[in-house]
Amino acid sequence: MAESWSVDEVQTFLSLVGEERIQRELDGATRNEKVFQEVAQLLAAHGYHRTYKQCRDKLKKLKSDYRTIKDHNGRSGANRRTWKWFDQMDAIYGSRPASNGREGALDSATSLLDNTIEDDALSTIDTLALSPCSDASTVIAASPPARPSTPATSSRTPERLVPGKRKRSMLHQEHLAVLREMQVADIQQQELNRAQRELHLQMAIDEARQAREQEAALRTEENAQTAAFNQAFLNVMGILVQAMSGRQEQNSLPD
Repeated sequence: MAESWSVDEVQTFLSLVGEERIQRELDGATRNEKVFQEVAQLLAAHGYHRTYKQCRDKLKKLKSDYRTIKDHNGRSGANRRTWKWFDQMDAIYGSRPASNGREGALDSATSLLDNTIEDDALSTIDTLALSPCSDASTVIAASPPARPSTPATSSRTPERLVPGKRKRSMLHQEHLAVLREMQVADIQQQELNRAQRELHLQMAIDEARQAREQEAALRTEENAQTAAFNQAFLNVMGILVQAMSGRQEQNSLPD
C-alpha cells in the first residue's frame, strides 16, 4: 500500500504542477507519462520520492475533489463546503481555458454526455407534446375521471418519434450493422487462415511422404545393383578358379 501524502508534500507537488510550463505540457500532451515523470523527478529533488503514476493519480484525485466542491458551491449559496487545497487548486485551474489534451478530451466527453441526456429529455417532452389525441377531453388539465369500462387502447395512440430521436435510432442501427459485418468478415478471415494452414500442413506431410518413398526406392535400387555386382564378381571368380584348376591338371599329366 502506498504511503499517504503529507501536507508539505502536497503543497510542494501543487507548486510544481502549477508552473505554467508544466500546465502547457499537460494541456498539449495526449500521453502525459513523460510530463509526470518530470514532475516526479522535481519532487524527488525536494526529498519526496513518488512514481509518475502516483503523481498522475494524485493530481487526478485533487482535480476531482476541486471540481466537486466548486460545482457544489456554485449551486448552493448557503451550504458551502471548504477544502484546505481549494485556494491553491483554484489558483491553478480556476481561470484556465479548456485544455486540448487528455483532460480536455475528458471534459468534452462529459459535456457531450450531458448534452445527449438533455436532448433525450427534450425529445421525450416533445414526443408527449406532439402525440395526437383522439378527443379534446384527453388533455390532462381538463380530463374527467376515466371510465372503468373504457378500453385502455381507446384513449391512447402510438407515440410518434421526433426527428432527432429517429436519427439517433437510425445511427445506432447502422452502427450495429457495421459491427456485425466486421464480425462476420473477421470470422470468415479466421476460417480462411485456418484452411490455408491446414492446406500447407497437408502439403508438407505429402512432400515428406514422397521424399521417404523416393529414398526407399533409391535404397532398393542400390541394394539390387550391389547384389548384381557381387553375383557377377562371384561368377568371374568361379570361372577363374575352374581355369586354374584345369591348367594344374594338365601340368600334372605325364609326358
